[in-house]
Amino acid sequence: MLPSRLLRFSAALAFLHSAQASTNPFTQYAVDFPDPNRVAAGNLPKNLAGAEDTIVAWADEMNSYGPWSVTFKQVLAPSGDKHDYMSWAPYHWPNCTGIPNSASFTPPEIWEKCPYITRDGEANPDRILINDFQSFFNLSDAVLYNSIAAVLQGTPSSSYSQNVAKFIDTWFLNNDTFMNPNLNYAQMDRGPTGQMGTFTGPLDLRGMAKIASGILMLRKTKNSDWTEARNAQFVAWCNKYIGWLQTAPQAKSAAAQLNNHGTIFVSQLAALKLVVGDTNGAVSLIQGYFSGIFKGQINSNGEQVPKRSDPHTPIPLSEFNAGGMITNARLLSYADPTLTPSGWNATTQQGATIQKAMDFLMTVNPATSQETNVTIEIYPNIAAVASAYGDASGKYGTFLNKSGFPYANDATFLWDQPLAGGDLAAESEANHTGSAAGSTSGVPAPTQSATNKTKNGSLSRFGRLELGSWAAGVLGVIGLLY
Repeated sequence: MLPSRLLRFSAALAFLHSAQASTNPFTQYAVDFPDPNRVAAGNLPKNLAGAEDTIVAWADEMNSYGPWSVTFKQVLAPSGDKHDYMSWAPYHWPNCTGIPNSASFTPPEIWEKCPYITRDGEANPDRILINDFQSFFNLSDAVLYNSIAAVLQGTPSSSYSQNVAKFIDTWFLNNDTFMNPNLNYAQMDRGPTGQMGTFTGPLDLRGMAKIASGILMLRKTKNSDWTEARNAQFVAWCNKYIGWLQTAPQAKSAAAQLNNHGTIFVSQLAALKLVVGDTNGAVSLIQGYFSGIFKGQINSNGEQVPKRSDPHTPIPLSEFNAGGMITNARLLSYADPTLTPSGWNATTQQGATIQKAMDFLMTVNPATSQETNVTIEIYPNIAAVASAYGDASGKYGTFLNKSGFPYANDATFLWDQPLAGGDLAAESEANHTGSAAGSTSGVPAPTQSATNKTKNGSLSRFGRLELGSWAAGVLGVIGLLY
């Protein structure tokens, strides 16, 4: 029998499940690691039809846009190598004042000859001309949802697992389309003194945790489309990229950041270490996070310590970082389910836990930062906290119920809710030393809908990305969670 704290949460969500449509519009969450063992085992509750339908629908939708490759972009990195990943620093703008003949410059001449200045929080719309970031983000979702759909089908091979193989081959492995295993030109500074990537670049590949989750599921279920040869090639690529993450100056700088950059750097690198079989390395890395920068990230009241100058985005960045914290706790539980204390039990210097941070965020009105469209990304985080710590007062279920968001039909409901995992539903994951609970954070990628505007008129940084509109040519500024 389920304890009262979980019954309250489940009852609140049962209303959402019965009152909403069977599938949700596609939403991209920034950081996720559904527990591969939990999903692969298949011993999930029977109230997940809406989530399962949504996962299959999202997989089908993503499949209509893939595959993706860094070689598909129209602008080459400064190296001239089509296999190099590239993205431009999102908040950098050209200042051609005083530059001779600048009025007649072509776009490539502007990119190289004009100095660039930073307008924090104000995205330069031309960054979408190089869409490697969004392509990778789409890839990561496609791999995750196709992998889960393949598991749900319960067959050794399916069109979904075949799609995973195709997408991985195209981005990472094929001779004509592979990505070089580095981010030398990610979040690149432009101008005469730029032309190289920056410490913000590693954040571009934060979807790697989703890819890791999907691949580990296919391994666990012995899917015949994830062959030994393909696995060996992918592991070899990941090992090379891990080497870059551990040695490149911009990667080392990202790892040293005290905010979301440092948090999610750990998520990405730990997930990669799990893929290549370095479980001890993953555990050590995440433990280092919880005994290191995490210690200074949350005040005693749950408010996260601001580590960014942009005054217009305190809520989004806090929710983004909370998603990274949750992801790291999930990764640690998966890597070593017997570990005590777990990431959920970790406390900051002021005695706060991840739960305290989410409790605080539930009290904040997004309108105070004119970011009223950001709240969608908080729901999976709340459910993750409820599944880890319990919901004795019913506040988490009530919050989700009152939101009106059809969470019980969201993809993340499959793994990010108290009932997930059969017999583990009877106790809080925070105090559990057995198998890990499923999934992780929920920070959605920015919308590509032209209807959501910020006060500056630029496309909003959060919310729902509906790929039907995107495919029709509605392009927006996306991925601006820096």
